[in-house]
Amino acid sequence: MKKFLLGILFFTLSYDALAYKVRARCADFATQAEAQQYMRQNDANYLDGDQDGEACECLPGGSKYGSSICRR
Repeated sequence: MKKFLLGILFFTLSYDALAYKVRARCADFATQAEAQQYMRQNDANYLDGDQDGEACECLPGGSKYGSSICRR
C-alpha cells in the first residue's frame, strides 16, 4: 500500500511540474512579428504593454503606430 501511495504522490508531483508553463517575455523573441504571432496563438495579451494590439513593439519590426512600449 505504501508503494502505491508513493507512486500516486510521485505521479502527481511530476504531472504538476510538466503542466507548469513559463510566461513568454519580449526578450524571448527575435522580432516583433514573431511575438505578434505568439500573442495571437496563445492569448498572451500581456505582451501588448499599451493595449494597441501590437506585441513587443520595441523589437525589430517595431510598431506601425510609432510607439515602442515594450517590457523586456
